[in-house]
Amino acid sequence: MKSFLKIICLMSVTCAIIAYNSEAQVTTPCLAVVTGLSGNVMVKQANNPGFVKLLWGTQLFQGDQIKTNAGSEATLTYSNSSVIKLGPENLITISGIEPSDIEKAGSVKKVSSAMMVNMSALTSKRDNKKDVGALAGLRTVELEKPIELISPYNTFIKTDRPTFYWAPRKTFDKFIVNLYNSKGLVWSKKVTESSLKFPESEKGLESGETYFWNVEGEDLLDNKKSANYKFSILSFEKSKEVLDQEALIRKTFANDSDSSSLHSFLGAYYINQGLLQDAINEFRIISEINPDAPLPHEILGSLYSDVGNKDKAIEELQKALALTKGKEK
Repeated sequence: MKSFLKIICLMSVTCAIIAYNSEAQVTTPCLAVVTGLSGNVMVKQANNPGFVKLLWGTQLFQGDQIKTNAGSEATLTYSNSSVIKLGPENLITISGIEPSDIEKAGSVKKVSSAMMVNMSALTSKRDNKKDVGALAGLRTVELEKPIELISPYNTFIKTDRPTFYWAPRKTFDKFIVNLYNSKGLVWSKKVTESSLKFPESEKGLESGETYFWNVEGEDLLDNKKSANYKFSILSFEKSKEVLDQEALIRKTFANDSDSSSLHSFLGAYYINQGLLQDAINEFRIISEINPDAPLPHEILGSLYSDVGNKDKAIEELQKALALTKGKEK
């Protein structure tokens, strides 16, 4: 299985992969990657005889052909910062230059160099290819936690008034949410639901600071406490930068706000900024839009591993394996 974390590096101008033939290793430049799909789109690789279904995250090389059927579209992000959206019933051949008839086939837009840097930054993440088989067959050896914290969870966040989410493994009468900073307890609140909006009576959290939180469950017989997890608030300057970049990405894909391409660029940017929970949300959306693609689940497995949620990482990697095996049948 090819890792999306490796595939996404195709969008860097200098990116290349090693393709093997019977005689020697040959370096083949990667020209584009599929970042958006709708309907039935097919691909014929240059070294294969027939068309097969195209999946999100597929890497494209010189001579590959993309065919969109009736009612289908495909968005290709090229290494030269061009984003090409192909309309229905079109056929193009991938080359180092944009097709001369692209205006007939679809539309072209340019993305900023900063956006492309964010996409290529994914290559700095660990390649999970060797870990997929091992991790997906394992279960955590830790005892089941009575309360599992969900969000915010070992990540940077943009807001100074986050909402807290957790999942109880048994029924509790009420919960106590405790928030700490480096000096000690900041506040403690009791609720009956498994979430807590930031209390209106409390002042917002300090920008640039790191906080810790846990949840205690109370019932008639016993109290149970979750593990402690941390999160950090972006600095004021970084928050402004993030808002500006988000606005730029959304403006670029204003006509494709429901496409995987928007979420691909947002997710890549969030990873680069350490906003891992936001990145997880974006790649979840991508996996829902592209239910046949194993690659979104592989990157979700990597993200969950990064925040320390081993069980969710295993779950996503298992989904990736199942989809890959189904594809190979």
